[in-house]
Amino acid sequence: MYLILFFGLIGAGLALARLGMIRKQVLLSWGGGVLAVLTLAVFLLLDVWGEALWFSAVGFADRFWAFVSARVYTAGLGALLALLLAALLATPARRVTPAISPWSEGAAAVGGLLWGFSTWEPALLFLNRAEAGISEPILGLDAGFYLFTLPFLEALHGLLSWVLIVLVATTLTALGLRLRLRERASERAPSDDRVQRQMVLAAGVPSAFLGLLIGALALLDAFDLLYSQQGVTAGPGWTDVNVRLPAYLALAALSLGLGLAPLVPALRTWASARLSGLWKRLSGAGIQPLPPTSLEPIVVTATTAWGLVILLWLVLAGLLPSGFQALAVEPNEITYEEPYIAHNIALTRHAFGLDRVEQHQYPADQSFTRKTVEQNQHLISEIRLWDWRALDAVYKQFQEIRLYYEFVDVDMDRYQVGDRYRQVMVSAREMSQDNLPEQSKTFVNRRFKYTHGYGLTLATVSDFTPEGLPNLLVKDIPPQAESSSLEVERPEIYYGELTEEPVVANSAEREFDFPQGEQNAYAHYQGSGGVEMRNLWRKFVFGWKLDGTRLLLSGYPRPESRFMIHRQIEERVQTLAPFLTFDQDPYLVLVDGRLKWIIDAYTTSTRFPYSQPFAAPTERGALLADAPSDPTATAVQGLDGVNYLRNAVKVVVDAYDGAVDFYTFDADDPILSAWRDALPGMFQPRSAMPEALERHVRYPEGLLLTQGLVYAKYHMDDPEVFYNQEDLWVRATEKHYGRVQPVEPYYVMWELPGSDQAEFVLMLPFTPKNRQVLIGWIAGLSDGENYGRFLAYQFPKERRVLGPQQVETKIDQDSYLSGQLSLWDQRGSNVIRGNVLAIPLDDTLLYVEPIYLEAETAAYPELRLVAAMQGDDLSYAETLDEALKGLFGPEQPGAEGAGRPSLQQAGANANAAFERYLEAQGEGRFRDAADAMSELQALLEQLAAWSEQPVESPAGQPSGQPSGQEAPGDASGAGAEQTATGG
Repeated sequence: MYLILFFGLIGAGLALARLGMIRKQVLLSWGGGVLAVLTLAVFLLLDVWGEALWFSAVGFADRFWAFVSARVYTAGLGALLALLLAALLATPARRVTPAISPWSEGAAAVGGLLWGFSTWEPALLFLNRAEAGISEPILGLDAGFYLFTLPFLEALHGLLSWVLIVLVATTLTALGLRLRLRERASERAPSDDRVQRQMVLAAGVPSAFLGLLIGALALLDAFDLLYSQQGVTAGPGWTDVNVRLPAYLALAALSLGLGLAPLVPALRTWASARLSGLWKRLSGAGIQPLPPTSLEPIVVTATTAWGLVILLWLVLAGLLPSGFQALAVEPNEITYEEPYIAHNIALTRHAFGLDRVEQHQYPADQSFTRKTVEQNQHLISEIRLWDWRALDAVYKQFQEIRLYYEFVDVDMDRYQVGDRYRQVMVSAREMSQDNLPEQSKTFVNRRFKYTHGYGLTLATVSDFTPEGLPNLLVKDIPPQAESSSLEVERPEIYYGELTEEPVVANSAEREFDFPQGEQNAYAHYQGSGGVEMRNLWRKFVFGWKLDGTRLLLSGYPRPESRFMIHRQIEERVQTLAPFLTFDQDPYLVLVDGRLKWIIDAYTTSTRFPYSQPFAAPTERGALLADAPSDPTATAVQGLDGVNYLRNAVKVVVDAYDGAVDFYTFDADDPILSAWRDALPGMFQPRSAMPEALERHVRYPEGLLLTQGLVYAKYHMDDPEVFYNQEDLWVRATEKHYGRVQPVEPYYVMWELPGSDQAEFVLMLPFTPKNRQVLIGWIAGLSDGENYGRFLAYQFPKERRVLGPQQVETKIDQDSYLSGQLSLWDQRGSNVIRGNVLAIPLDDTLLYVEPIYLEAETAAYPELRLVAAMQGDDLSYAETLDEALKGLFGPEQPGAEGAGRPSLQQAGANANAAFERYLEAQGEGRFRDAADAMSELQALLEQLAAWSEQPVESPAGQPSGQPSGQEAPGDASGAGAEQTATGG
């Protein structure tokens, strides 16, 4: 359809030609090219105009035109600079051969134009540069020079190199033409001294310009030594500072001097001729000027000079430093490199925000008692028992409702529910058009009808029903909330993680809103999201961007319809702020009845001086040989190679109208400061964020993981210890879903020492390299004024604290529990072990691991057991409270009452209960088996309390098990009901 414009222009041209207004010859030679260019320009204009309309609708028109003007100005200035420089430097060559075409200036200008379009961002940052507030110790320059000025100077050097290429080509062309003319005219005319002098000057100019550029390159290489990878760490080492740096400075001066050498003969003869003419005008007596130098000595001089430069470069910048490094430095490396290692430690810690770490000792003593549990019940009740993968499967099974809904991810957050500060797990119910049946994937359905998702599901992290399913605080369609603070007034999700398709909202076609029994509820969009159609021209523009003829000819769009593009939230914010790096885990929050997305944004650079580049773990072979996979690898892949990182911005996207707000959370960040100056009005201060939203800001997992991987090495601040890697940490590992993997950062509710206020904290534990005992952990705080604090806790080196994988081993070595897990596995169910969470309580450390069972006939797991471990004591039961009770044994039994059965009767009852358990278990009647096991367990506890000898459980549980230990059986109590529900 849009080719009508193209063919219309052709038809107009043919009509004019038929009328004789345009000659056919002109039409044939120029018409096709002109029409093609016009058509391309029109279509390009349509695309740009559509983007401009979208930026304006979102409220970022200034950002759009700022980038456009930056590109245009930089391209124009680049083209002008290249043109003028090429014209000036090519003047001697043009005097040699005046007939030479002006192609050189045009080529230089085109190169400058392309350079400007590709280099506008470094130029914009250079013009708005800010100081970083910290200087590197070698040259004493502020780090801002390396972040903003040096990249622009290197880009400018690239433009000048292009001009040099054009200049050399122009000079060679001019000299070649002149020499050919001289050969033809040598027998008829004597040599022209003036032309000879011009040829010599033309040959010397490129050499001088080349000397200038090579000298500048040597200086740039001297600055680039601050990123050197030649030593023990990133940044210059002893050889770089004491050998390479002086060598580059010497090469810079030498290159400039040798570059000017070929100009000396030309300048000498030129000055002689000028002085001779001047003397003749003043005295009337002529002086014979010096004869012009021939071209051959100039070529020889230039060739010799640049051959010498290349040789000296190889020796001074290559062989000499390598020799010093191998013969002097490496045999005494720590002696030579110690101060430079200290520089790297200091600047790397600053670049990743580790200089703000608050380091503490954590006793991890054995003072865990019943009182500890009682005093910390508000924290224990918020320990996460639901693994996000398990919960995601439950959500998909029970809450997706219809096939076209989909839960993408489960995110951690916290809400004030009544009088409790609760940790919750949230997931958005999004519309996935890909899940529609093939026959339903029509143009109308995809563009006008199935436009949005609906609502969210929100569950507590620790509660579950008797069937082993989560306790949902918000569920179903329309959303049903258990608390008035969680009421959802605007549940529609037009902007999310799955909303990749553009749609037209508020059209003549009703939009599917939500299923209502056997019927469907429909609605029309009432918000301000997207671009209002208004007129046919906008319909034409967005028809080109979206669907061409189908949208243009469709009768569904109305003047009040809204064209919604860039609906995928990560693409949306990336389009608005491509200079930021965005976290891979956006999360949904419920604020004042509306759904909003929060996305963490980072300012990053690879140009921070003396800082070690971050090496992101890969999905395979992460950090440890026995860690075959790393589920957190994708969270930090976008940060691979950066050596500067700040979580400077929080981005909020409204799920209904797509409104985007950028809030500044690190006003001291120099990169953000530069962009704020370049784009005034785009960023709002943190104080402008509504308080209800700020309560949901959290320390991002990607940031803590990156900082943790760097801190694992850079917590060592002594250069000698760092050099020997004496105290290297690695992430703790765990066995999760049947495979060993590094522990993922996890959120907990925790009270800081000396505080009685629960904090939402992100934690990551570490072990020494090649060992499994825990050495410490890091934590990022999220709440209130504490937001952004980075804490590091280390255990006393003389104290042995079990690591997560050792806890897994202890569970595996428990004969009764491991046997029960094996039995479940053999009976057609999958045993799924969740994350092992290390929870700090007072001065102790509690380990908790949930265990799930997934039947072959069910697509979702159910919580079966909770294992708790403190020190060397292990307990497990169907609930965390019961497992904690098991750590301390039963309460002191009271006196024997008259109603108590005899010891013989209790034994008979226990034997009968065990027989019923075996029978029900064999027949698959798991609920009956659970009842029998509960009765058996109670009887055995009575017998153990009455008898002077410890009693061993029928399943072979060791008598050394803490008194009162819960034996899970195939499930006890509600656990059996879970098994029955599961299949």
